[in-house]
Amino acid sequence: MFTTLRKPKLLKIYLIPLFSVLLGTMTQSIAVLYVFELGGSTFEVNLISTVRSSMGILLIVPFGILSDRFGRKPMVLYPRIIQFVGIVVYAFAAHPNHLLIASIVGGFAGGAFFPVLLSMIGDLSETENRQEAISTFFFFSSIGMLIGPSITSLLLTFPQIILRNIYQIVLVGQIFFFIYLFTQIKETKPRTVKKQKIDYKNVISNLFKKRNFQSLILMGFLYFFYNTIIQTYIPIYARVDLKFSDAEIASLSIFRNLAVMLIRLTGATFLAKVSMKRFLLIAITLGGINSLLIPLNSTYLPMVLSIFLAGLSYGAVMSLGSTLISISSTLENRGVANSVYMASNGMGRIVNMVTTPIAETYGNAAIFLVGSVCALGALIPTLLYKIKKSLR
Repeated sequence: MFTTLRKPKLLKIYLIPLFSVLLGTMTQSIAVLYVFELGGSTFEVNLISTVRSSMGILLIVPFGILSDRFGRKPMVLYPRIIQFVGIVVYAFAAHPNHLLIASIVGGFAGGAFFPVLLSMIGDLSETENRQEAISTFFFFSSIGMLIGPSITSLLLTFPQIILRNIYQIVLVGQIFFFIYLFTQIKETKPRTVKKQKIDYKNVISNLFKKRNFQSLILMGFLYFFYNTIIQTYIPIYARVDLKFSDAEIASLSIFRNLAVMLIRLTGATFLAKVSMKRFLLIAITLGGINSLLIPLNSTYLPMVLSIFLAGLSYGAVMSLGSTLISISSTLENRGVANSVYMASNGMGRIVNMVTTPIAETYGNAAIFLVGSVCALGALIPTLLYKIKKSLR
């Protein structure tokens, strides 16, 4: 799995998701708690998430087009500047409305920059090594996912550390991270000839004409609707219904992200025994069944098991979906393809807003049934996907 680490250019890109996700998960593990601490409600939790996702979707495809046309590096640097501004607002927020403003600002980051990074990996790796390169990329991401909430959970055990301090620490980390990006990352895509004009409307239209691409888009929408329910309502359920402490809730992210890291580390082993499509079906099914069982948990250890299983499912689907998108695209449209796929994932996050009245009427536990239906529904487009035998 780690043969691509011998390429310095790829190694430098692998470090980007490690540091980015480390900083991001430090705050994500307490994001719901922070809204409640400032006097917010479940509605405001979903509103803040929805606003950010909505704006990100509007910009994510244009970002992919710009990365195909003008280069990847500018589209890597720009989101970090915008996200830095958003973290500043978070670090000094005094009301849930301030978090909403930060969410709007963060939305201008265009759905972050993972689609661009995946395009850079595709640019630098050969076809036969692309699966390994993408798996390694997500493995480094999962290391950051494990370290970030671990740091947060540890810091919150100190009485003098409050939730706001976590955002202030991340603020400093963002400065050093931007310096790394600016000085160490080089452009991976050759410049487009000025006279050459690409009709991106046709590029996107041609992508959607492919049944495999349609299947992946629908699968991404349904699965990430489920995944957003899991990420949003497990902290709410743990706090409101199970009365877990802040440190316990933050620590749940550690086990989820540990599972993500393990599945990405061992994914190549599974793919040597089962087809990529079958592996994807197993991962989606695991997520759907697990969602049904979450409301049965009443103590910390069963909840740890549930979040661990959710992490296994997410890690596999995220890696396999991105790999299949890369296989289905070319150098000329890879940025657009990754961006459209990520946009479909974002749409799944947006519709999470409709779960608010369900939670208010039937309770937080009922939401996990909705999540299970969405995850199992994602099996249908996955079954329609046709994969080349050479790719198993």
